[in-house]
Amino acid sequence: MSSVQGQVVVFFTACFLVTMSTTVQGQLLGGPKPQTTAPKREGVLSAFRTIFGIQTFAGGNVDTGFDWESDLSVDFDMVDFGLVRINTFGSIETVIGSEFRPVDPNQNNYTVDFTVFLRLPRGELAAMFHHVSRHLVDRPRRRGVSWNMVGLAYGDRFSVRGVSIDAWVRGMGTVGRAGVDYKGQIEAHVNAVRPISARVSLIAGGYGVIVPVQSEIFGRTQRQGGRIESGFRWKAGVAALDVFASWERRIDWVTIATTSAHWAQLGFRLMAPVP
Repeated sequence: MSSVQGQVVVFFTACFLVTMSTTVQGQLLGGPKPQTTAPKREGVLSAFRTIFGIQTFAGGNVDTGFDWESDLSVDFDMVDFGLVRINTFGSIETVIGSEFRPVDPNQNNYTVDFTVFLRLPRGELAAMFHHVSRHLVDRPRRRGVSWNMVGLAYGDRFSVRGVSIDAWVRGMGTVGRAGVDYKGQIEAHVNAVRPISARVSLIAGGYGVIVPVQSEIFGRTQRQGGRIESGFRWKAGVAALDVFASWERRIDWVTIATTSAHWAQLGFRLMAPVP
């Protein structure tokens, strides 16, 4: 085995162990989030980041409602004062199946975060308001499903032996809800990038999430989920393309579920600008 091959094996093994050390969910609970840290750019509308991705489901307990998934996220700093930045983050997830037609969108899920970041000597401390709502597409539903949470988070970016690591932990409590039993959520994210050339990098990462619930509502106990992934990143002029494979355990893949879904995924995402 060459030294480069050895580095690749060590990189993915280390990232796998790091991400599996958290609880191993989906886009709604523990999924999309604002950028962990950002360089100082004092002013109004000082930063704008967007991500678009598509992935397919395979294996596990996938049914006809889960063939593809698309995600579009927008993350921008409204004001950057240097020590403090104020951020708005929005994400739209669309689940596409084949239940009624070959291409059958069946769920739209919306996430909106308002976050105030405080830059520390190391990393950033954040306080946020977090909103999620879920909507069925072309299917009857009379009762709304949504929740609001508030909480604190800490994120940092650092390098270890040529590997750039982005880490984030967040704890939130529920302040409003409709159609769910969530009392809050605790989550941790780790993402790692290891350049292998000027344009190509190895990527790996994942997250784990724990969701305490009010058991008397639906007769459930605490929910747990997570995701791990690995792949390659190619940097172009103004954006980057990730191609990845992942494994996911998702909480409440349908509106309220007594069990969690699990599946493998293959996909890509475009990011601009690159973190």
